[in-house]
Amino acid sequence: MKDVSLQPIRTVAMILAGGRVGELSVLTMERPKAALPFAGYYRIIDFALSNLMLAGVTRVGILSQYRPASLIEHVGTGESWDFVGLDRGAKILPPFWGGDAGDWYQGNADAVHQNWNYVEDYEADVLLVVSGDHIYSLDYQEIIRFHLEREADLTIGFKQMPHEPHFGYGRMDETGRVLEYWEKPSKPVSDHASLTIYVIDVKALREVFESEDGRLGKFLEFGRHVIPYMLEKYRVFGYDFGDYWAYTRTIPMYYQAHQDLISGKIDIDAWGIRTNLQDTLVADQPPARFGANAVVRDSLVSTGCQIDGEVIRSVLSPGVRVERGARVVDSILCHNTVVGAGSVVTRTISDKHVVLGAECTCGGDAPDAAPTEQSLNPHGWITVLGKKCEIGDRTVLSPGTSIIPEQKVPTGARVERRS
Repeated sequence: MKDVSLQPIRTVAMILAGGRVGELSVLTMERPKAALPFAGYYRIIDFALSNLMLAGVTRVGILSQYRPASLIEHVGTGESWDFVGLDRGAKILPPFWGGDAGDWYQGNADAVHQNWNYVEDYEADVLLVVSGDHIYSLDYQEIIRFHLEREADLTIGFKQMPHEPHFGYGRMDETGRVLEYWEKPSKPVSDHASLTIYVIDVKALREVFESEDGRLGKFLEFGRHVIPYMLEKYRVFGYDFGDYWAYTRTIPMYYQAHQDLISGKIDIDAWGIRTNLQDTLVADQPPARFGANAVVRDSLVSTGCQIDGEVIRSVLSPGVRVERGARVVDSILCHNTVVGAGSVVTRTISDKHVVLGAECTCGGDAPDAAPTEQSLNPHGWITVLGKKCEIGDRTVLSPGTSIIPEQKVPTGARVERRS
């Protein structure tokens, strides 16, 4: 392998942060999935931004498209991740070619291609492309070093995991050379799933984009188009990542990541994850307050919370209020959610500014007859409350119910789950 210990390398990073997926339902009606709150104070994009910061990759472009306002506000100038200063910066890169909807990003490779000037302006040798909706800790310098030592044109981050139809899968030889790649196969073909982490030689990718197929606009997705093309003509390797990694594409995945946080599989402090504490819903919050009858077990309670009831195995963002006699179990309550007196909330995700009236029953454990396939309902049996919705007193929301943002559910109503 090549000795790269003394080789100066200029790296530019791009974070894929523009998408919305239907599986996240009401949580992404007004924001991209990378801007979803996580672990009380954080947003999911904080993991990619913090990993880049810790690896010393200081030129970062954020490819955003769908409803980017919350993402723009959160990232700001990039100061929270030390991306302000000489030869450093974090910029939102929205689509800009033409005025028609068809000129918007048609895929992750197309998004990079449209912003190729950002790469070339900094005379980069290596382009690092990462997803903004994954939860993990990785020193990107390790995968960059792996890439350079093997004189690769493209290195793909992989992780061994069971088959999941949302992922691409690769097969490698004993040296790490990728021999075959399948994008989102319907049946198991390999146990190495792509993490949407790409280290790419800039000269090689320029050749790909300037090829005949590139000029014809055929390279829209890395998984479907760029990787198969490069496998035939370039040196493509796979980096095997063995630590914790979570994808937040669906409601059950997002929920499970929070359960992993509570159990200690995710250690935000040890990982060095930063966030923008000047976010208007985080800054200037008072300390959390616990009443005389409060009970809190195995939970994360943020600043500004007022707890007069019971909170068990749950994650509460800043400003959440749990009133006297209320019980919150196995739930995720985002900023300024109010749980009224005597209400019981179980296996529920509430977005910001949700008001749940008194003596409500919200969610619950999965029935004995619960289906094993998530295809029957993308939420599983998790109840989801959209941003700013209002639930009247004595309302019953059955397990798996979904309430759209700003909806008002009248007092005493009973809302059943839809398959």
